[in-house]
Amino acid sequence: MDYGGVGALRGTLRSRAAPEQRGGTKPFGRLTQQHNMATPHYNPQRILFLAEGQLGDLLLLTPALRAVKESFPTSFLAVLVVERRLAEPTHAPSPEVLVASHAERERIALGTNPNVDELYLLDRQALRARHGIARLKAERAVIKCIREKKFDTVICTFPEDRFVQWAFAAGANVRVGQKHQALRWLLTHKLDSDKSTQGVLAYYCDLVRLIGANVQSTRTEYPIPPSATQWAETTLNTLGVHPDSRIVAIHPGASGDYKMWPPERFALLAQELSSLGNVVLLVGSSFDRAILEAITSTSRGTVREVHTGASVANLAALLHRAHLCISNDSGPRHLAVAVGTPSLALFRHHHDKEWDVYPHSSRIAIIKGTEACPACPAGVCRDRIAPGEHFGAYCLRQIRVDTVLHRAAEMLREQPKKSTPTPQHSSRIR
Repeated sequence: MDYGGVGALRGTLRSRAAPEQRGGTKPFGRLTQQHNMATPHYNPQRILFLAEGQLGDLLLLTPALRAVKESFPTSFLAVLVVERRLAEPTHAPSPEVLVASHAERERIALGTNPNVDELYLLDRQALRARHGIARLKAERAVIKCIREKKFDTVICTFPEDRFVQWAFAAGANVRVGQKHQALRWLLTHKLDSDKSTQGVLAYYCDLVRLIGANVQSTRTEYPIPPSATQWAETTLNTLGVHPDSRIVAIHPGASGDYKMWPPERFALLAQELSSLGNVVLLVGSSFDRAILEAITSTSRGTVREVHTGASVANLAALLHRAHLCISNDSGPRHLAVAVGTPSLALFRHHHDKEWDVYPHSSRIAIIKGTEACPACPAGVCRDRIAPGEHFGAYCLRQIRVDTVLHRAAEMLREQPKKSTPTPQHSSRIR
């Protein structure tokens, strides 16, 4: 049986020259021999990316999106974001695919991206809440929505059975994804690598190389809309922050308590940074409420707390005004890098291969625990928090306040003075 035109596709697709021969950056992973690259004549017209909705994942996808749009400038490029969690949602929970509204674009990392022609959202929790026949109907509705858009190419950014099934059932002739997954036989183009070995950023770039995209740069991006820039300036004025102040933004949240450096250490770090003449902003949203409260309860009034709500745009604008962002291994770290703000991130011991994706410099650095962990076997992080504690895995607690303070002071000394920014215009949000 010829599933989705795979038989015909085999007759028309063959290997291309390696990317380093065509120009652009070199591939990081190994491309499969079967359908290694599309032919030079392959010109996709309607391309869909299936992606998970975490902030860092989406920002690290932006170089791949840019490469596809630059390589195929007449193509229509869409992204379906399966949102893992909704902060202050703008719509009632629904398992239906929704075209992102103006308000929803401001809370999605790809909402202002100039390379995305259309953005779709799907609430994963609402989908998983359906069972039996209701779940099947919801999944069928997703497939129907994708099929009606007549995409010829679908790129599955996560090795999930759901994504592969949707791509296949939607009738796309070219279906791209990771080789090491159960339903790989439904894919036409397979990447023989994964995020844990080569890093998320390189992995995404290699996925789009499979359809012939030429990745010229791995720079991530987030265009800040003028409305968010104005919000940030108004917020700083309200807090009494002088335009010439040196701002350090601390974002203490993360997707799990084990990834969060202890709040008492963040509080002490903020106090020390403030004593050096810096304006310290403690930044977060409703998701970060617990650790924000834990920090402010012991910070002795040395920090100014700023809630950005569900808006990625507002958080981006605030981070853009900062001279340094200190965070855990989390999405805001990648947002700071995307808007050009120096980033210092605190990592667990063995999680740097997947997420430590940027060259280290005076503007981008990480600190991680290096000692043997009493709770985990050698070479493995089990993300365990010590008994009686609420935040920070064992290895994260190895990071000392004075170590972070010293590195932060070094990075601040090496940064030029910032001026009040000019809004970065985007055609996506006004």
